[in-house]
Amino acid sequence: MEIIPLNWDDANVRIEELGQRHSSGKSTALYGMASFPAGIRHPEQGYSAHEGVEISFILDGVFEVETPDGIISVAKDHLVVIPAGEPHATRATASGRVAYFLINDIQE
Repeated sequence: MEIIPLNWDDANVRIEELGQRHSSGKSTALYGMASFPAGIRHPEQGYSAHEGVEISFILDGVFEVETPDGIISVAKDHLVVIPAGEPHATRATASGRVAYFLINDIQE
């Protein structure tokens, strides 16, 4: 077991990778926390995409998750699952915090 203390910055975007785990040689998971002040978009321009699935649990705040297909609003207690390779951006409409997990399959 590992217990990780968390520190928040409500004035700036803060994305902090907290760890990485490997599961029976088949996948790897990165996990961390992110905090966003209201009005901030990440990334500032364009989209980001990841090799693996991104799973984010909204701890508090309100966010707009943007993909080329449109914008979806999410808030506290929502779970957001973004498929591998899907372009996306996030804008905080009210300051908030997110716990995220990036899960990648290991290619042999």
